[in-house]
Amino acid sequence: MATTLLTEIQQAQTRLRLLSRAERGALIVRILHELKTLRKEALGNVPADRCVWIDRLIASVSSTISDIANMQDAEFNRVLNEFEKLMATLQGISQTRKASKTVH
Repeated sequence: MATTLLTEIQQAQTRLRLLSRAERGALIVRILHELKTLRKEALGNVPADRCVWIDRLIASVSSTISDIANMQDAEFNRVLNEFEKLMATLQGISQTRKASKTVH
């Protein structure tokens, strides 16, 4: 699912000016859901004290979805860029963990 969402983020960036606030909010909600999933998959075995950064990010995004959706185009684009990089990194970690479990 993360790969599909990464594609959606890229598509949203190309048509940013056409996105309504509701569409932006829905995209952020999907990103948030995927971050939660990737947090479990990629960092599930990492001690909680080493995952505070992502837990804080998830909490912050959860409480500011409407603020993020209401950002100016350039700001919203920067947020999408950062989410795209973070999700790609977490997806890579998750796939590495799955591959190493399969080998064992």
